[in-house]
Amino acid sequence: MDVNLSIGVIIEDVNSKRKYRIVSLTNETCTLCNMNTTKFELILYSVADICDLISENLLIIKPNEKEIFDINMLPESAKQKLILKKQMMNEILQLYRPSYIGLMGKTSRPELKEIMEKHHVKKANFWKICIKYFQSGFKDISLVDKRYLGSNKGKSYNLSAKPGAKSEYFESTGVIKNDEIESYYEEALKDYKSGRQKTIRSAYDKMNLKHFSKVEIINGIETLVLLPESKRPTIRQFRYYVNTHMSKEEIDRIKTSAQEQRNNKRLIVSDVLKDVYGPGDMVEIDAVEADVSLVSELDHNKTIGRPINYFMVDVFTRCIVAVSVALDNNSMLGLTNLFLNLADDKKQYAERFGISFENTDVWPSSFIPRRLRVDRGSDFKSKEFNRICVTLGIEKHIVPGGSGSLKGVVEQSFHQMHSQQNVHLENYGLIEKRHDSNHHKEATLTIYEYTQMIINFVLFHNQQYDKYYHLTKEMIQNGIEPIPAKLWQYGVNKYGYPRPIPVLEQYLYDLMTPVKAKISRRGISYKNLWYLPFNDSELAREMFSAGTKKIPFEVRIDKRDVGAVYYKRGNRLIYAPLNQQITGNADYAGMTYKEYEDFRKAKSSMDAHGRVYNEQLSANLYAINESIVSSSKKENYSDKTKIRENREEQKQLTSKENNIKQRFVSINDNTIFQEDKSKNITNDENVLTNNKEDYGDYDSFQDAIEAFNDEF
Repeated sequence: MDVNLSIGVIIEDVNSKRKYRIVSLTNETCTLCNMNTTKFELILYSVADICDLISENLLIIKPNEKEIFDINMLPESAKQKLILKKQMMNEILQLYRPSYIGLMGKTSRPELKEIMEKHHVKKANFWKICIKYFQSGFKDISLVDKRYLGSNKGKSYNLSAKPGAKSEYFESTGVIKNDEIESYYEEALKDYKSGRQKTIRSAYDKMNLKHFSKVEIINGIETLVLLPESKRPTIRQFRYYVNTHMSKEEIDRIKTSAQEQRNNKRLIVSDVLKDVYGPGDMVEIDAVEADVSLVSELDHNKTIGRPINYFMVDVFTRCIVAVSVALDNNSMLGLTNLFLNLADDKKQYAERFGISFENTDVWPSSFIPRRLRVDRGSDFKSKEFNRICVTLGIEKHIVPGGSGSLKGVVEQSFHQMHSQQNVHLENYGLIEKRHDSNHHKEATLTIYEYTQMIINFVLFHNQQYDKYYHLTKEMIQNGIEPIPAKLWQYGVNKYGYPRPIPVLEQYLYDLMTPVKAKISRRGISYKNLWYLPFNDSELAREMFSAGTKKIPFEVRIDKRDVGAVYYKRGNRLIYAPLNQQITGNADYAGMTYKEYEDFRKAKSSMDAHGRVYNEQLSANLYAINESIVSSSKKENYSDKTKIRENREEQKQLTSKENNIKQRFVSINDNTIFQEDKSKNITNDENVLTNNKEDYGDYDSFQDAIEAFNDEF
């Protein structure tokens, strides 16, 4: 019986109904966290024994919960608390992995106390956080106050008095922090950061003079005096705000210089492995334009230029753990492609390009790195990438510009890639630094074929012996060869597997871009496209309540596909495709947002020309109407008597003018009607002539009519 064990899986004891979460897994042992207790309880167990118990149906595997949440929907204070908790838990996992058993027992742990003091967390609160995090399988949602996830919805907690001990010398000191006070703190903190000579005291004094002072007349002179201590913050309150919103490293960098801090740090760091503990602890990310020109997959005779390669390389093992081959340079699309590939099953990914390999350890995947190192590229500095890093709980380290040696691992990977590929690409699109290089004319490979070369290089690189890798004494004693794939296995056995992706849906949701859509009775609209989910009854109620209004509604989009939007309902991820019932809406399915934007621009151009056309048309309409009205002017007023008789007379005249006969006459083949018309006209004339001759001698018209009636 095949048993699929992984970190985060829940195992239930059939007899006792106790549940245990797998929090660590190696080749021989795994660590279980007891979920049916309020205490922190870890159990070390043999993998073989667990598999035997599962095969004997004494233990059963329970499905993992897939709760998601949106960090951007949290209040700013709760968001900052979550970030700090995630940083603290990452340090704990790094310190006590792989088994985490070191957290058990009552022995003294100075390093644990140091972490608590660093994050200003009391011991009791720390263990509550630890218990929830481990029992959830390292899910970030366990670190969020349930009030912000829908629990206790509608309740508010407003302080009516300043917390803390009362002053011994004054009736009251300090103020209750609210949004206005916090804005003053932020302004003062910005002033504190603005110069090396600025101090907390000077920033505090400036804040008091600007926001917490008044002018009084003392001895006939206008004097600026501070408000009473009960109506302004204390220096202690402001200092606490500064210390909780700035790390020691930030303060050092501001009060010295970034260059000085970097140089001081580099005096301590001997190589890139310094302070790197195991696989996934630190990765480096960078992008490079490949030295080759490609052709289009749609037409192999059309050149499309250079591809852009993004690499993510694990510093401890030198493993390339994720790649992206696309045409997006300095783009969040290329960068998120890299993180999507990090979560992909690499075996399936390679098979998409016709490449297969058996040993899955050659290309690790499905983990979240603790830290990453990048340069100052616009994509790496963007707000969107900052949001992703914060959401995933990843520390971002930006190296100074022009300092490629500070991320030399990924730079070396690019160098090896080019040296391996270029020998095959000569005369096939290789870009050479020569004036007579004909790379665009010689381009042969498509992006599909070039991706095959990249995958082939990754598999080669991860299995290559690296004689320049600095092996430790322990590695040499255990015969660990400096091969990235083997170093990965060694690191996992020693330090534990990196932080896994507990819920793939949450991970993918975090990588998507948040945008502001609208809800109305037609559904969800974004950029004139309409979306409608299949399984959200609550949305139907919101649509009904919105009516003709458009209510703001946050959704997530994948810029690679305009065909759907995603949003969170409770702790579920809702998929909302394009509504095919709206005419023309589904025509854009399968397009990227860039393709759709091109259509929108074309429509905007048509609208602009249409506006000018309508203005000319409207002017002509006005001129003709004005001419018609002007030509009908007369000198006298109309007679308003006998309106009903006059209206009836005009009504009958208008009816005669709209008769059907005249429409028959207008048809080309109307000979019969024309002949009939001529005959009728002739007969009518004879009748009139005869009448004139027969009745012309009567004394009056009435006498003639009576005679005519008598005759017929």
